[in-house]
Amino acid sequence: MKRLITANIGLTRRNWLVVAGAAVTGCGGGGGAGGLVANLPGTGGTGSPVFSQGTISGFGSVIVNGIKFDDAQASVKVDGVAANSADLRLGMVASVLGARGTDLALGTASSVEVWSIAQGAVKEISTNANEFSVAGVSVQTDDNTTFEGVTGSSALTDGVLITVWGMQAGADSDHWLATRVAVLAATSTTAIVSSGVVKVSHSLATLNGLTLTGSLAAALTDGQLLRVQGSLSAENLLTVAGVQPIGTGSLVQSHGAVEVEGFVTSVASSTRFKMGAIEVDAGAAIYSPAGTVPALNSRLEVYGDWSGTVLKATQVLMQDQQTLKTVEITANIDQFTSSANFLMRGQRCDASNATFSQGASSNLRQGIKVKVSGLKAGDILKVGKLNFSV
Repeated sequence: MKRLITANIGLTRRNWLVVAGAAVTGCGGGGGAGGLVANLPGTGGTGSPVFSQGTISGFGSVIVNGIKFDDAQASVKVDGVAANSADLRLGMVASVLGARGTDLALGTASSVEVWSIAQGAVKEISTNANEFSVAGVSVQTDDNTTFEGVTGSSALTDGVLITVWGMQAGADSDHWLATRVAVLAATSTTAIVSSGVVKVSHSLATLNGLTLTGSLAAALTDGQLLRVQGSLSAENLLTVAGVQPIGTGSLVQSHGAVEVEGFVTSVASSTRFKMGAIEVDAGAAIYSPAGTVPALNSRLEVYGDWSGTVLKATQVLMQDQQTLKTVEITANIDQFTSSANFLMRGQRCDASNATFSQGASSNLRQGIKVKVSGLKAGDILKVGKLNFSV
C-alpha cells in the first residue's frame, strides 16, 4: 500500500500523546451526543473525556491508539452483543468511550464496542494471496494483519469461513484492509456480514453484489454506508437481520478529545482529506513527521475535536511499521505447552528467544500472570521481553 514518504518519526508514541493531549485540552466540540456526553466519566467532574477508535494493540488495560484504557468496569459489546473484556482480541477495531487521567497515556473506559466488517466464505483469492473476497467485500491483508486459526493469508483457501475486522481502505467503500482475520469452525452456521455502500434501484437494494431482502432491507436508501448482517437464503440473496451505520454518523461526536485511526481514502488538498468516511480538516494541525502531506492509503492517527460532522485535527501522526507490529499483553497464561507455544488473551505466543525478568522460562506454566511485549508475525506474537513481576 502507498505510504507517506518521510524521514524519521522523531517522537515516541508516548511523547506524542503528551503533545496531542496538551493541544486538545479544553477544546469544545461542534456536534453533541446528548445524554451520552453528560454520562461520560469526568464530564463536569474529574477526568478529561475522550473518544478513541482504532486497532487493539494490547491488553492488561485495553490499548487503543497508544492509550492504555482500564476496562475493568467498562460495558463491552462485540457485534452489538453484550460481551466481556476477555472476549476482545488483538487487531479488532474498537471504539472506546471514557476519560483520560493526568498521565495522557492512561485512561478509564466506560464502554468498548467492536464490529466485524465481513464474515463468510473466502472467495476470489488473488495470485499473491494477500487479497480475497468475503461476502462481496474486497479484503486486503498486510504484514500488520493479525491472524487466528491460520498462519497467514497465504494459508487461506476457497470456502474457508472467516470473520474479518478492519478499516476502509478505498474511496469505493468495498475495499478494506484487514486488521484481524479469524478462521471459524467448518461446521459453523454463521451469519453473513458485508460492509459497504447500499445501492437501491427500482426498490431493489444491493450491497457488494448481494441482493438484500426482508423488512429491514425495504427501509434502506441509496448511498448509505452500512454494515449488514443476515443469512443467505439463496445464491447472492441476503435476508437482512441487522444493520449498523458506518462512518461519522455512527461515531460519538462529543466534547473533549477525539482520536481516530484510519486510512486516507481521498484527498481534497494538503489540509483536507478523508479517513474512511470521516472528513478531516487539518488546516491548523501539527504533523509528525513535520512537513509530511497526506497521501492516498496512508495510515494515520488523527487527534482533534468534532465541528459538526468534520473532525478538526490538532495533530496528525503517521503510523510506522514498528509501532503497528508492537504488542503488549499483561494477562494469565491460559494454555501452556512450552516457552515457544503458550496462549494469552487468545493470542499464541513464542518466548523462545525472549529476555526474562524476575524469573526464567522454566517458571512458565498455565495460570500465572505475566507481561509480554514483542512483535506480531502472522498468528504468533514473537515475545521480546517477558516479565513475571506484574
